[in-house]
Amino acid sequence: MYQFTTLDPRNIPAATEANDKVFGLGPVYGIEVTVPALAARCVENIDPQHTGGNANRAAIEEAYSLLLAGKAPPKNAVLATVRADLDSVGAMAVLGFPTPEEMGVGMESDPYKQNCPMCSWDHYGYCNGLEARIDDIAASDKFARGGYAGPKPLPTRKNPWDEKTASAESSRPLAAIAAAVMDFKIPLADRVATMADWLLNGTEPSKYREAVEKERMDFIRALEAGEIQHEVRADGKVAVVESTHRAATSVGYSLAPVVVALNPAFKLGGGEAHRKFTVCAFEAGKFADIKSALAELASLEPGWGGSPTIGGSPQGVSSTLTIDQVVEVVAKHLR
Repeated sequence: MYQFTTLDPRNIPAATEANDKVFGLGPVYGIEVTVPALAARCVENIDPQHTGGNANRAAIEEAYSLLLAGKAPPKNAVLATVRADLDSVGAMAVLGFPTPEEMGVGMESDPYKQNCPMCSWDHYGYCNGLEARIDDIAASDKFARGGYAGPKPLPTRKNPWDEKTASAESSRPLAAIAAAVMDFKIPLADRVATMADWLLNGTEPSKYREAVEKERMDFIRALEAGEIQHEVRADGKVAVVESTHRAATSVGYSLAPVVVALNPAFKLGGGEAHRKFTVCAFEAGKFADIKSALAELASLEPGWGGSPTIGGSPQGVSSTLTIDQVVEVVAKHLR
């Protein structure tokens, strides 16, 4: 059976020691390992968005294709990521599912004529509920919920959720499972199991549903109190948001299609709080050349990186750049 773990992206001795222990556990297959030096140590890195592959394909989609093709990593492998989120943990869960052959499902075109072991329906291969949930995660991860509709009102007590935004935290159907898989206090293997149950059966952990509903109302209260700083720059094309709240990007997308978000006290897992920038665009290639902006930011501060739609400052350490510096670079690459 797979082992599940996270790699420490920081360039410090303690991180190096911890990562060496991971690579000593067995063959390591990466899931969205976005640090090149760590990705190079993996047997394979399932990361189509960040490694020059298909930027419009999420890791969970790639994992599902590998599973169906019988090309999943061997069961003695270690599956590792640098950030446990819906996409990476979802990919881990999917790779652990039985293959169609193991389920007794042939890959020929004939319909599957016996009860699916994952649900009570008769159908071919994996159940539609699973594939629909994979699609929802992929759409959220890729910001693929349709074209940018323009500025819109921020969430209110009357209308707290907005399903047109891209972030999982702002989508009511995804918010609870997103919170569950990012709860670093719970062992990663347990989070993968929770994710698998949700993917296969739609089982949502109730305590996280209660938590995200409360968090959403706290978020709206913070908006009402002016505790989440937000403004638009570059003639209304870039939203700048400063907040410790996880829904900062959704605030930004309510204002503009390109977002520069600063979390002044971001924590990676159980690490120390640090200044973390996120730079993103609602659609790849349409509103800004995010990859070029990230490359220029990396020339100012090594460690910046990401995909054509989203990236950020060095992981695990505080950025030394100012908001003005980051916005100036991003504005140069607007389209």
